[in-house]
Amino acid sequence: MPTDHACRTAAERAAHCLTPVRAALLPADPTEPPPAEVMPVVLRAYLGVNSRPAAPRAAERRPVPVGVAAGAAVLRMCLDGLHAELTGALTAWHADLGRRLRELLADPRATGRQADPWQPLAELQQRAHEVLTAVAGHDRSGTAGPRLLIARFALLEDALSGALRRTAVPAGTAGACASGLAAAAGSLFGLALASEPVSPG
Repeated sequence: MPTDHACRTAAERAAHCLTPVRAALLPADPTEPPPAEVMPVVLRAYLGVNSRPAAPRAAERRPVPVGVAAGAAVLRMCLDGLHAELTGALTAWHADLGRRLRELLADPRATGRQADPWQPLAELQQRAHEVLTAVAGHDRSGTAGPRLLIARFALLEDALSGALRRTAVPAGTAGACASGLAAAAGSLFGLALASEPVSPG
C-alpha cells in the first residue's frame, strides 16, 4: 500500500498540475480581494485615499491554487480509470470524465482554502491499494507485466488530455496537466514516469 507521504506528495503534484486547468476553465476568483483591500490601513492613510492601486485585470490575476484534497479526488478518478481499463469499462468511465473534472474544479472547496484533506488522502490511499491489487492479479505474465502497466498509464494520459481538450482547455495546458496527473498516479505504484512541465495557462 502506498505510504501516507507518497499519497500526500502525489496529491500535491496533482493539485499543482490542475491549477492552470482551473484557471482556464473558470473566471478569476471573485472573492479574491483587490490590492486596495489588503493594503494596511496605516499605509493607505499615509499614501492618501486617492493613491489606491487599480485592481488588476482578470487576465493578470494569479490563478487560485487547487487544494490537496481536490488533487487527491482527481487522482482517485485516475485510479478509477485504470480499474475500468482492467474490467472493460473504460468507455463508460471516459464518457463523463470531462464533466466530472469541471464540476470538481468549479467547486469552491477545490481551492487551497479547504479544511484538512486527511480524509481524501486516506480514501486515495485505500483506492490505490485496491487498484494495485487488481493490477497485480490481472497481470501475471512475467516480464510483460511492467510494460503493460506503463502502457496503461500512457492510455490514462491520453484519455485525460482528450477529456480536458473537449472542455475547452488549451491543448498545451491539457497535455501538460494530463502528463503530470499520470505521473502523479504512477508514483503511487512506484513508477517514475516522465511528465511535461506544467503550462502556466
